Formats: sequence, structure tokens, C-alpha cells
Amino acid sequence: MVTLARQEWVLFGAPVVHEEDSGGARLAFAPGVIPTHELQSPMLSRVLAYWYGVSRLPIVGYQGELRPWSAAFIAWLARAAGYGPEEFPATVLHWDYIERFILATADMPFVARDPVLYAPEVGDLVCNARNDGRQPDFSGQVPDFGSLRRGPYHCDLVVEQASDHVQAIGGNVADTVAMTRMPIAPDGRLRADARRRWVVVLKHRSP
Repeated sequence: MVTLARQEWVLFGAPVVHEEDSGGARLAFAPGVIPTHELQSPMLSRVLAYWYGVSRLPIVGYQGELRPWSAAFIAWLARAAGYGPEEFPATVLHWDYIERFILATADMPFVARDPVLYAPEVGDLVCNARNDGRQPDFSGQVPDFGSLRRGPYHCDLVVEQASDHVQAIGGNVADTVAMTRMPIAPDGRLRADARRRWVVVLKHRSP
């Protein structure tokens, strides 16, 4: 999955998310690289491959917009890496696979871990709760690991690890496939910030 995520990231021009002190973020491309967007013809074909590789639901919403495809990207990575639907759900909702791995049996490829206690490694999925205005919110409450329930989430795949941060790739990040630098504490655990409240780490189990 890590190799495939890097491949797709490069196809999208290798954009990097730069987070700002104000709490916002901007997308940066290398000099000379034309910025990419989900609606550009070459990129749209990739997005459609992610979505319809794991779902038969329509990707176009009621107002003609593309539905959020970040979960489809992760599920597509799993499918392309060789995981069957019994191992990793074919879904366009992050919650479907989060729930699967909260209840994981010993033969599942991932298992849910509390981000307060567990430090993510390369190959793990890191997930935060979100409310983008298009999905149900949590009635003002962001769940912790012990009270996770169905709702809107976003997950990225960790592809690099350093002493003070991890780098993770996700889909539908600023309408592209982008890499984000995520700070970690000295013990390796994710640091919460103004943009994210980490709620679960899905630890990859080596075969």
C-alpha cells in the first residue's frame, strides 16, 4: 500500500501540504510542476478508478459535485495491494473499515489502536474526526477511541517516519492526492493540532 500510495502521489504531481500557524493550510508543488486537481481529465480518470474500484454507488452528488473520495482512495490502495473484501471493506466511507478493525480478529491485516497510547509506523493508517458540512457531525463532541461511532472521518497512510514527524499520503486532500507532515512527540505518538483530533491509528499487521 505504501508503494502504491507513493505512485499515485507522484501521478498527481507530488503535492505537499504546508500547514500555517493560523490553522490553515496550502498546497505546494515543486517548481515547474503544474498544480493538479480532481476535475482535470487525467486526474479525474484516477479518481474514478479509485471510486469504482471499490463501489458501484454514483460518485456525482445531487448538485453535480464529486462526492468525497478519500475513503475510496484508501480502500483502492488495499484492494490493489491484494487485500480481498473480507480483509479490507470495499467502501467509500472511512467508518466502514475503522469499525471492521476495531472488531478485528487475529487474521485481519489491521487492528485499531488508541492514538493516545500507540505511536504510528510506516504502513499504518492515521485517522481523525471531521465535519466538512456535508456529513453528520458529532453534536459538538469529537469522540475519543473508547467512544468511536459512525460519523465522518479522514484517514491517511503513513509512508515515512522521522524523529519529530511522520509523512502520510491521503486522497481528496485539497482535491488531490497529497502528502502531509504530521508532528509527533518524542515517544512517537501523534500530536493533536488545530486542524486535527486524532481518534484512531489502524496498525498494519505484517503477514
